[in-house]
Amino acid sequence: MPSPTDTAPSPELTPRKFAPVQLMLYALIALGCVLRIYNVIVHNPVDHLWSDPQRHWDHASMPLIPSPMALFDQPVFQIWISVVQKFTMGLGPLIAIYAGALSIITPWCWYRFLRETLSSKTLALAGWAVIALLPSWIGIYSYFMTETLFLPTLGLSLWMTMRAKRRRSLESFLTMVACWIFCGLTRGIGIPLAGVAAIWVWLWHPLKLRTALWSVLMIAVVLAPISYRNYHFVKLWAPQGNGWLNKIYAESGAREIQLHLTRNGAVWLYGFGSPSIDSRPFAPFSNWTSRRSGVVEVHVDFNNGEKDWKNTFKKTAKHGSERWQLHLENAVFLFFGNSWPDNNPDYFMGWLANHSRWIWAPVFIIILAFSAIQAKAVCSRPLLPLVIATGLFFQGWMLLVPNEGRYRKPYEGLLVCQVLLLIDLRRRTPSAIITPPPESTPDKPEFAA
Repeated sequence: MPSPTDTAPSPELTPRKFAPVQLMLYALIALGCVLRIYNVIVHNPVDHLWSDPQRHWDHASMPLIPSPMALFDQPVFQIWISVVQKFTMGLGPLIAIYAGALSIITPWCWYRFLRETLSSKTLALAGWAVIALLPSWIGIYSYFMTETLFLPTLGLSLWMTMRAKRRRSLESFLTMVACWIFCGLTRGIGIPLAGVAAIWVWLWHPLKLRTALWSVLMIAVVLAPISYRNYHFVKLWAPQGNGWLNKIYAESGAREIQLHLTRNGAVWLYGFGSPSIDSRPFAPFSNWTSRRSGVVEVHVDFNNGEKDWKNTFKKTAKHGSERWQLHLENAVFLFFGNSWPDNNPDYFMGWLANHSRWIWAPVFIIILAFSAIQAKAVCSRPLLPLVIATGLFFQGWMLLVPNEGRYRKPYEGLLVCQVLLLIDLRRRTPSAIITPPPESTPDKPEFAA
């Protein structure tokens, strides 16, 4: 009589089975991929070269020209688009392939983060499906905007953060640091998020000294040449770009900012305003709009370093009730503003994104309520709450830049992930919630936490 081991099928020959729910989720993910490819074919990024997309495209095509605005922007996206230009030569079909591939990769990166975070693969697949179908995360890939690179790098950085927390090795920690450097040099808001995530992993890491030293070395190697480049041309030690420009604009309460920049006889004149200024975030229910008014003029001689920037900021920054008004406006535009430039109502995804923006404020409130109810469980998995709270504090409350609806995009993904985390925590047993998953520990820790 054959033993059970004789008749058991080989694991390699066992067909993989999927639950009906998972099959449905895979179908939704496939639909999201099709929509993403279709969107960039019909609305190719090379057909939308104006305003910010045009600026990013032009700066990328002239990497050796030290334009002040090119130096004021974060460097990674310009370098990235320069490489894209070199490979595609600006040909529409090749640009569509690039944009479609990046658009599809974005929700997958967030899925990998969810697989590291959640105990349920089905919930992670649900997150992949939701993010793949988010209208505002589809339409933006028809434009050369920094969000198209920031969204996947943020998902990748979060994935590597959870991986570093689980593996607790030097290699995984430095991989996480490299991803966060890339993320922070794509969009400045990634810097405080990187700090919170890295500190959370480092505090419980057995190789504190080694990870800290190698991380500082890695950061210095990347940031030092960029800092020197910026200082050489505009006398600012600012590898992440010039934060003074947006800070002056944000805190002045002006509708428009005009720049008069000089260096050794050369003169540059710029003027721009936020697309939020004339928008109506509560339309069609209200015609309320920003109370910003006037023009703030900034006269800077680059040879003076930060001096002219600081003096202008001190003279123009609002205080008291006017400053509180600016704080509230910034929060309103973050939660309710239309996402420019992908808010064209003549495009289906633009129309859908405009109408779906209403869900995020209620979702945030619901998350706050359920996080308070499940406080103990939430504290056992603190990365997402920490990142969301840090991001909303800097983006939503601090007057670092006049907010726009497109700055909400990363928080849309983070809120989706937090909803799934709350569901995951609620369905697990108390012991599974309190006890973290097993972690691989290096043989010789340098000193304990």
